[in-house]
Amino acid sequence: MRILELGKFYPPDRGGIETLLRLWCEGFVAAGDEVDCVVANRSARTERSRINGVRVHRLASLGMAMSTSICPSFPTAPYRYPADLIHSHFPNPLADIACVMAPSEIPVVITWHSDIVRQKSVLRFYKPLQEALLRRANQIVVATPNHLTFSDWLPAFQEKVVVIPFGLDLRRFESNALDAKRVAELRASAGGRKVLLNVGRLVGYKGQRYAIDALKELPDTVLWLVGAGPLEDELHRHAAAQGVARRVVFWGDVADPELPYFFEACDIFVFPSISPNEAFGLVQVEAMACGKPVIATDLRSGVPWVCRDGVTGRVVAPESGESLTLALQPLLSDATLRHQMGEAGRARAYAEFSAPVMIQRYRTLFESLIRTAAAA
Repeated sequence: MRILELGKFYPPDRGGIETLLRLWCEGFVAAGDEVDCVVANRSARTERSRINGVRVHRLASLGMAMSTSICPSFPTAPYRYPADLIHSHFPNPLADIACVMAPSEIPVVITWHSDIVRQKSVLRFYKPLQEALLRRANQIVVATPNHLTFSDWLPAFQEKVVVIPFGLDLRRFESNALDAKRVAELRASAGGRKVLLNVGRLVGYKGQRYAIDALKELPDTVLWLVGAGPLEDELHRHAAAQGVARRVVFWGDVADPELPYFFEACDIFVFPSISPNEAFGLVQVEAMACGKPVIATDLRSGVPWVCRDGVTGRVVAPESGESLTLALQPLLSDATLRHQMGEAGRARAYAEFSAPVMIQRYRTLFESLIRTAAAA
């Protein structure tokens, strides 16, 4: 197959969608497909490269507006990079225009990462393009059933919607791939106390302040915050105000190769996000792959579908330090329960959320659409 991937940015740019885009592209190439990936550049020049077999086209950009690159050549990409199928990622206005403008005989698959949440004020202007995109798409893929259930737009097109969960390369989270000495050093830094871990940008919708609130009622427990962001100073002050500053460790940004060590060294992963901006939570899968129970929040998104309440962890009310505390207390006091939920999470991660499983499911869908288009 010749596949045209349309994304926002490509690694080394960091982010959940960028990580997935690389996995899709390299996974399709490894399966024998030809892949052109079109994204915006961070500068006003076009750069082309071949990365692990993927032809990456970073198109010249004149800057950003409303979180969207100003990239004039992007919409015509389907005419410059011939393909049997286009795979695009919503929301991304540039890619949406390109899909609507694409030749009608080329199947279009949209992976719907989330409804537009942060820019709802401009949605009334964007709505005609969004509806045109949904009509144009041959298939719309969501990562969980909740993405369809809680969407304002997809139920009207549900006959086109299929569920294929996101997947990750889980091999780097296997215990035998990690340096036991490094894991032991991290554990020792906690001084024998239980370790709660959160990984994510320090921004409002991630809800780290509620994990800090929960710590007040959890003696002999430390909270590790891995990530950086504009709320770091505020969270430092909040921890001091709650009297737990000495038990909150701000690790800052941690390089990807180091992250598995933090997951391996913790006891429980806490994921207290408060907004549907958190559409899935790939870090939940990473924690589960390391055999750690997850405490997640009951959002109108895919987050509570990934973490199975009572099986791989607990799902609690958002914006509530008390709910986090009540869920954490029995887990912190019961090593057997932590192990049972952690192992259930590990099994779920490999069965549903591994990159090979995701790639095979997508390729099966793509091949079916291409056959149908050829027969038309």
